[in-house]
Amino acid sequence: MSIEQLTAIVPSPASPTEVPAEPDWKEIEKELGIALPLDYRDFVSTYGSGLLGNFIRVFNPFASSEYLALIPSVERICKVRRELKATEGDEEVPYGIYPDSPGILPWGNDENGNTLYWLTTGHPETWPVIVGEGRGRVWQQFDMPMTSFLAAALSGDIECTIWPAEFPNPPEDFIFEVA
Repeated sequence: MSIEQLTAIVPSPASPTEVPAEPDWKEIEKELGIALPLDYRDFVSTYGSGLLGNFIRVFNPFASSEYLALIPSVERICKVRRELKATEGDEEVPYGIYPDSPGILPWGNDENGNTLYWLTTGHPETWPVIVGEGRGRVWQQFDMPMTSFLAAALSGDIECTIWPAEFPNPPEDFIFEVA
């Protein structure tokens, strides 16, 4: 699926917030030391900062809040996951952690404190999505790009066992709430 398929399910805002007229993706990727998937860049340019389906937040590298911005969120989440892996081992975090490759690289979270990651293996356009439970050891992998995952989750084509059974609850959840 592509950004067009996602916007067919969840209309994008007329004026996305916290998106520069000409986003400097090269600078973001230089700072991260890794190329980002094109569908992620399309998502940020199309939606900006906000809450998708009353539940999912995609980190925006141009956001002013350190809790919505990509790079501070990557640093914070990866630090916590590295500490957990060091003390609890692979049972707690069964993946490498960015900047390790393959490793999990956070790109969003949900209203229940779970984190959404890419597994950085292969070409960025083929990185699987990983959902990691925020307060537990449950991980679920989806072998599809980010926007395909979001569209499939919102349309009910896939089920994330970490999320509440009632998500999504159409049509109320088929909105994008601008931050």
